[in-house]
Parts: sequence; structure tokens; C-alpha cells
Amino acid sequence: MPYDPAIHHRKSIRLKGHDYAGGGIYFVTICAHRQAGNIFAPPDVKEMIAQEWELAAGAGVGAGLVSAPLVPAHVPAHASAHEQGGHEARPYVIMPDHFHALVALEAGESSLGDLICAFKSRVLHRYIQEVKAGKWPRFREKIWHRNYYEMIVRSAEAEARIAEYIRLNPWRCVQELGDGLRGIGNPALWNGEKLGVLCSRHAPRIGRLPDADIYFGGWHSPKEKEILDWLLHHGKRVIACPAWGIENAAFAPGVATALEENRMLILEMRDISGNLAAAEARNRFVIEKADALFTPHVTPGGMLDRLLKAAPHNKEVSTP
Repeated sequence: MPYDPAIHHRKSIRLKGHDYAGGGIYFVTICAHRQAGNIFAPPDVKEMIAQEWELAAGAGVGAGLVSAPLVPAHVPAHASAHEQGGHEARPYVIMPDHFHALVALEAGESSLGDLICAFKSRVLHRYIQEVKAGKWPRFREKIWHRNYYEMIVRSAEAEARIAEYIRLNPWRCVQELGDGLRGIGNPALWNGEKLGVLCSRHAPRIGRLPDADIYFGGWHSPKEKEILDWLLHHGKRVIACPAWGIENAAFAPGVATALEENRMLILEMRDISGNLAAAEARNRFVIEKADALFTPHVTPGGMLDRLLKAAPHNKEVSTP
């Protein structure tokens, strides 16, 4: 077929006039081909991609972050930036169907396009080798989307924001957990022994919390929020079902660290309006799904008191 600019022309996504061989910091996103699906999800595939990115970017082994959407597997990051071959190590993340990275290029070294081309080519070559060896399944058409997306990072503040986005990307991946539940974080916590924590407003000083494998609650009343802050600060495992959506939940204080350390699961309630009806549904959900309950303060005649009295009597309920 002869060249037809109306059909074959590919619109450039490059910034006109920018010297991509002149150095700088870039935020790069590379997507899998639409026919490839979640081709990067298997741990051994992710590890291969990590190796090839670190070789292509000159970062050296161990300089990046490799994260799966459910149970993250980390390659520890260096405490300081490591430079090799003109490129400086920056965080990256491998998701099932796409790849994010920050990369710093020195002026006079390879251009951003050369770097991405080399990386995609090496990954394709390695994948084909493993297919021929019978280790990985054959893929349809192509592995990579034909282009990539980049943003020029113009300030330290912008770089910090993007690094945070990359770091949290796996844990912001919404998962379907069954029975209509959606969540982010470590789904394995849902199968553990859960201590439901419920506390009315205007509670007095609580004192010592019972020991538990996993602490479970909506964490909405002032005293519940105080308990949650303590749990997160002391590295406890927590399930939260707040009365609002999960889209921005990962950015709450202390939550990002708990998600990264694989000790938190955030569930989305069906009613995310945040009103009294949503609060009642959240508390009922905790009462039904917890293996035991801790109720440090229950206001007589209040909503929580009513829900607890209507609950099945086959669960241990403890107070301070």
C-alpha cells in the first residue's frame, strides 16, 4: 500500500522545539499493546522488565521500585541517587499493563527516544526467548503499544509529586474482592482474624487496646480516628471501610506508608455519601464481618447501641 498521509501519518506527542538529547528529567509512561492484556502481571515477567529498565537507564541493579498491584514485591531503592552511564536512578513501577518511570538524562548522552526504544526492544527480545523456551505464553500481535507518553519535569516540586504518584500507583489499583466489594491495598488481610473497633462520639480516654491480628473499622468518630492514627503509627495491620470513596484514600496521613508496607486494606462502601445512613451501614458492616468486637464507648440509646443489640450474640465483645 502506498504512503497516504491521511492514513499513515502519526501525530507527534513531542514538545515542539524541545531538545530531547539535551538532558533533563522526564516522567515516562509506556503501555502494553491492547491485545496483550495484563502481560506484565506475572512476577517473573515483572522482574525481567525491571532488569531491562535498569540496564537501559543505567541505574544499576536495585535502584528502582518494582510493585505488583496486589502484594508488592520491592527492589529496595538506594538512599541517594546513583549515576551510571549518564543516567540517574529514579523511581519506576511495573503494572500489569503499563509502566511508569522518572528518568534523568545527561546532556550529550542518548536521547529519551533512544532510551525507550532500547528498553522496549530488549524486553521484547527477552520475552520471545522465554516463549521459545516454553516458559511464557505466546502473545497476540505485539507486546508494546507503538508509542510512549512523556512529560518534561521542570521543578523539584513536580518531580516529588510524580515520584509520590509512582510510589502509590500499585496501591491505588482498585480490586474487585467479591460480594460487591471493591478495595485497594492487601486483600489477604480480609481472610485474617479481624477485631472490629467501634466507638461512639464523646468517648472518654480509652487506655489499652486489645491485641489483635487485624484491626477493622470505619474509623469515623473522633475517638476511632485517634485509634486509627495510633495503629498506623505503631505499624499495626488495619482494614478501613470509610464512608467515602477510595479514590483519594491512599493519600491520608499514615495510610500511604501502611499500604506500601502491605499492612492495610481500604474497602469502598456501597453508599459513599458520608451521611448518617452511610455511617449506619458502615457500622453494621463492621459488626457483621468482624470476628470479634472492641467497643470502648457506646452511647446508651444511640445508633451504635441499637446496632449492637440487634447483632447476633455469637461474637465476643470486649470493652476497656
